[in-house]
Amino acid sequence: MIFLNNLEEFISSLRKYGHLTGFKLDIETAKKIEEIQLNIINDINNKLTNLNLDDLNKLISELSQNGLMQTLIKEASKALGEEIDINNADEAFKEALEGNMNFRGAKASLIALQAVSRLYAEKYKEKNGEILNVSPYCPICGSESKTMIKADNDYKMVCHFCGYIWKVSEKKIVCPYCGNSEEFSLGVFSDKEGRVGLVYCQNCKSSWRIILDESIKAPSILLPLIALGGEKFKGALPISD
Repeated sequence: MIFLNNLEEFISSLRKYGHLTGFKLDIETAKKIEEIQLNIINDINNKLTNLNLDDLNKLISELSQNGLMQTLIKEASKALGEEIDINNADEAFKEALEGNMNFRGAKASLIALQAVSRLYAEKYKEKNGEILNVSPYCPICGSESKTMIKADNDYKMVCHFCGYIWKVSEKKIVCPYCGNSEEFSLGVFSDKEGRVGLVYCQNCKSSWRIILDESIKAPSILLPLIALGGEKFKGALPISD
């Protein structure tokens, strides 16, 4: 898997496209988190052979049952400088899933969960490719994506959590929320260079970010961050009733 040892490309992409986000990035923190996740990915990659790859939730459950998930959380917490006892890993994981990120070990739990999800998504892609899914919800982890990219005349969504990319349409933009394909009811607001922007669907009033510039090449996990630059066009959207 190409991305397993791709820290250098990750940092290079952050520096190259970071200005498109519209805010200053903390590259050192991003680097640290990516290092932790790549270490986790490398660590478990060879251990997945006999584990359940039919469903991400089943995989997470199996990793928890055999104690590997707890070990990953403990190691991640140590790398973050807030080491927790392995006996507290389950509680930290539960708090993370409930959104309580102030709980000790919750950040480490989320980092570990994302790393496992990224590896699963990559293995799924190797087996199934980029499937057609006219939806903003990731078919791998269920997360809602607000990021679309244009690639070789296809329009695809990128998961913010696991990095999986799925195809929504060919040749023209289709709303991932309602399936609307009427060109004149889908507005695209972008900068003069046509690099990043915001799409608005008049049919269902949904909006999402888009990377229009196909020359932007970065690890998929970074694309949603780069696409945040489209948020500056929020003011151009029609005011909802």
